[in-house]
Amino acid sequence: MSQPLATVIAIAIGLIAVAVVVAVFAILPLFRQARETLKRVDTLIESTEGDLHRTVSELREAVQNVNEISAGVHKNMDKVSKSAEALEGFGETLRHTSDIIRTTIHPRLLSFGALVVGLKTGSWYLLRKIFLKRR
Repeated sequence: MSQPLATVIAIAIGLIAVAVVVAVFAILPLFRQARETLKRVDTLIESTEGDLHRTVSELREAVQNVNEISAGVHKNMDKVSKSAEALEGFGETLRHTSDIIRTTIHPRLLSFGALVVGLKTGSWYLLRKIFLKRR
C-alpha cells in the first residue's frame, strides 16, 4: 500500500471511530430515558394490577349479591303468584256477589225505596191539602 492511501484509510477509520463514540454518547441519554419510562410503566402496571384485583373481587361480590337477590325474588314469586290467584278468586267471588245483589236484592230495594218515596210524597201532599184547605 502506498503511504497516502494508508493515511486516508487511517483518517477514515479515526473518523468512523469518532462518529461511533459520538453516536454512543448521543444514544446514552435516550437509553436512560427509556429505562426511566419503563420503570414508570412498570410502577403503573403494578398499581393498576392491585386496583384491578380489588375491583374484580368487588365485582364478584356484587354479582354474588345480585344472584342471591334474584334467587330470593324467584323464591318469592311463587308467593306472589299464589297471592295473585287468591286475589283473582276474591274478585270472582265479589263479582258473583255483586251479580246476586244486583239481580235479587237490588230490585227489591228499589221497590222498597220507591214505596218509601211514594209514601212520603203522598203524605206530604195529603197533609198540605188538609192543612191548606183549613186556612
